[in-house]
Order: sequence, then C-alpha cells, then structure tokens
Amino acid sequence: TKAPTKAPTKAPTKAPVNAPTKAPTKAPVNAPIMCTLQATLAFPFDDPSDAPYYGYHACNMKVTEVGASSDDVCSYDSSYYETLPEWCTYENSDPDGDSAYIANLDDYYYPDVDILTSETIEIFNAAGRTFNFAVSHYFFEADYYPDEWKDHAMATVLKINNESHESQNALSADGWSHPVDIDTPTHIKNQNDEWEVNPDYQGDFIVTVACDDNCLCSTSYTLL
Repeated sequence: TKAPTKAPTKAPTKAPVNAPTKAPTKAPVNAPIMCTLQATLAFPFDDPSDAPYYGYHACNMKVTEVGASSDDVCSYDSSYYETLPEWCTYENSDPDGDSAYIANLDDYYYPDVDILTSETIEIFNAAGRTFNFAVSHYFFEADYYPDEWKDHAMATVLKINNESHESQNALSADGWSHPVDIDTPTHIKNQNDEWEVNPDYQGDFIVTVACDDNCLCSTSYTLL
C-alpha cells in the first residue's frame, strides 16, 4: 500500500572533465649510468694454514680520485674516523681488522692463533672518472725469526671487478701484487746490529682505473 522508495533526485558526482596527465613519452635526458667497481685485497688462499711460509704479513689499500680533493680517501682509516667519501664503502673481513693480514704459525706449538683477513672497497658512480688504488706493505718493527720464517716472500693480490658493464668483469684475471724475492727480506741489520727497513724491498704499487662515460674501464700498474 506504500509508494515505492523515491529515486534519487541529485545527479551522481560528475566524472572528471580533464584527461589524466599523459605518461612521459621520452626518457629522461642524461640519466646517470650505473657504474660500480669492487676492489678486494686478499692473500691467494682461503686458509692461513695454506700459506707457503710461516710468519706475519700485512698490506693495506686506499683509493683516491684523480683530480679530486686529497682529503677524499677511501681506506680503513677513513672508515674508522667516519670520513669516507660519499662515492665509496670500506669493509674488512674481520670487524676488528685494519688491513689484509696473515699470521701463520706452526700449529703444533701455536694452535688456534692463525689469522687471515682481507679488505673490500666499492666505488660508486665511476663512469667518466679515474681512481688510484694504492697498495702499501706494512713494515713491522723487525724481521722476526729470519732463519725460519720467509713471510717476506708472500704478497697480497689486488683484484678489481667492474660490476656494471655487460662486457667487462675482472679488470685483470690474475690481479696485481708487489714483487717478492726469497733473497730480498723486508728488513736488514744496520751497523748497530738493529733492524731497519730494507730499501731494496718493493712493497708498494698503484693501479690506476679510468672508466669512460659508458663504464668501460682501463687500467695501468705502477710499482713504487
């Protein structure tokens, strides 16, 4: 007996009269190219017991950009003091490590004291830029047990990979090292029978990496 519910008297909300914003049809101009380099400084074995000699040996790596501020250094020190440049990261395989380091002692007399650490640095936005990867040997106070230990004949290996270019990965298949000679120790005795650094021991080198705007990189090696 009741009349049906009245139909709404107001029109529904109007549909938008403006067309939605058009999707962009052109790629952004000068879009940045992803260009990442990864550098690892390590000994060429995974276990300190695999080292060819007993003893201690340490090297460290630092990276600087050619033509940039000399204050911008990527290394353990800048990581420790929280002054890393924005274009890099630093990591050591041991959270307390400060270098690529090996301690290899006779396990019969010194069990569980061997140490092996490595360093890794990543460089970002390397396209169109040039970087120096400097590796330096750390000289201890003396040549310990020179008649038994030949740790001066070990060397770390620097390997740098291009993480971003499809046709380039390892910048050197074998990597780079400082030279070693079983007859050239790190230290010699002076006239006072005290240990001093051997001037004939060559423990430092630089690998310069130049990347073009497409992240294709070339290298050069300089022994210091």
